[in-house]
Amino acid sequence: MPAAADPPYPPLHLANRVCSLAGRGDPFRAYERLGAETKAALLGLLPDGYSLAGRRVLDFGCGAGRTLRHFLAEAERGELWGADVDAASIEWLEHALSPPLHVIRNEPEPPLPLEAGSIDLAWALSVFTHLTDSSLAWLLDLHRLLMPGGLLIATYMGRWNGEVFTHEPWDEDRVGMNVLRRDQRWDDGGPVVLMSDWWVRAHWGRAFEILAIAPQIHGQTWVLLRKRDVELTVAELEAPADDPREYLALRHNVRQVERDRERALAELGRRYEASWSWRITRPLRAGARIVRRASRGG
Repeated sequence: MPAAADPPYPPLHLANRVCSLAGRGDPFRAYERLGAETKAALLGLLPDGYSLAGRRVLDFGCGAGRTLRHFLAEAERGELWGADVDAASIEWLEHALSPPLHVIRNEPEPPLPLEAGSIDLAWALSVFTHLTDSSLAWLLDLHRLLMPGGLLIATYMGRWNGEVFTHEPWDEDRVGMNVLRRDQRWDDGGPVVLMSDWWVRAHWGRAFEILAIAPQIHGQTWVLLRKRDVELTVAELEAPADDPREYLALRHNVRQVERDRERALAELGRRYEASWSWRITRPLRAGARIVRRASRGG
């Protein structure tokens, strides 16, 4: 547990929502370590000499503040905001770490209740990894919030962990923005969204200048973006590029969804067969089979 002078930890059920802490030893030590590693990765991606002093910064999808708790000193010299859809996480942050942090609960759909052009730097970690239909709308809302030349750091899943979810070797040419497990409950991790580097460059690159795509950090790809002086709609952002991989990725995603559904149905069947209700009704099913055979024989 933290020393008296250290910021408090959230309840374990909130700490677990951002990333499962199971199997990592002491859960709060793991929570602390992951947050510190995330801060180091964020600062390492920023341009040389970039300072947060006097800047307005947004952690979009902040959860219960696993990352923001490491920026409390910077929050005294700048203005750090956290936004998340989870009411319990925001309520805890508001009670425990505000001030110096500023926190808001956002709705599932944009916009965020902040002024356009009011943010110097934003990051969205493990957010676009799960957003489906609202993904590009949220990307454009972050674009709206950033001041001219403002920076965004975002993460996406793909080449480093795609095989875990697809059960097939990663093939960059067959992935654009491929959505899996669309209907999976958020308590079970929510939808899974895989992106390829070429698709991010082709689509996100319309709204942002891509300054760097970093190698794997915490199993995800991190990208540093700078706001372009453009106004775009979601339709313009999602329009297919003149690249044959757009069609290949769409066709392959259909196949992935079909296989996903087959696996889900098979798993549901296994769970049901192992359930109490399946076992207790076994004699009834056996009797029904005897009756059917008898009736056919007659």
